[in-house]
Amino acid sequence: EAGLLEEHLDGMPEDSRRPAELLVGDVARLRRLVDDLMEISRLDSGRETVEPQRVDLGELVRGVVRGRGWDRDAVVEGPEGGEIVLLTDPRRVERVVANLVGNAIEHGGRGVRVLVDRDERGAVVEVTDEGPGMPRAALPRLFERFAKGDPSRSAGGSGLGLAIAMENARLVGAELEAWSEPERGARFTLRLPERLPGRRSRSSRNRADDAVDG
Repeated sequence: EAGLLEEHLDGMPEDSRRPAELLVGDVARLRRLVDDLMEISRLDSGRETVEPQRVDLGELVRGVVRGRGWDRDAVVEGPEGGEIVLLTDPRRVERVVANLVGNAIEHGGRGVRVLVDRDERGAVVEVTDEGPGMPRAALPRLFERFAKGDPSRSAGGSGLGLAIAMENARLVGAELEAWSEPERGARFTLRLPERLPGRRSRSSRNRADDAVDG
């Protein structure tokens, strides 16, 4: 119903349009909160699985940005494709990247840059913004549920996005770190291993090895 209402906002009288816009926005935020709570519940259950596939990291990151219409808000830098290929779960990595970039756009506001790279520790996705930043004291709790790093970066969020990003990063054996200072923006760094760690069944291991060899 809110979606139908949104389609007719332009044709509504001025005195009715603003309340309708507020209603549509509130419904969208409520839906996102419910979706985030459902995902946290699934992660807490311990039944979430990972499906290793051959993933071109550069293509995945660009697909996340394009697919969500963030091309005007975020600049992606790094290999175009084929240079950084990992054996990982693309759905989990996409979720982490989307949460980090969405967080930077929503709360950082400007100068959002997404760098895809590789160093001696593995593949790296670095998301930076030139927004108001956060005090260093807020960083240790930043990935906790409902944590608010700073009031200037908290408007409209559920407080669960970064916690969900961290949980998905852990599922694929990745590391997720944050740096920020007031008036100096923020930087989130995702470090991904070449292969999913941990034990898997023989059949899934063979399928994964075939995917990399192929």
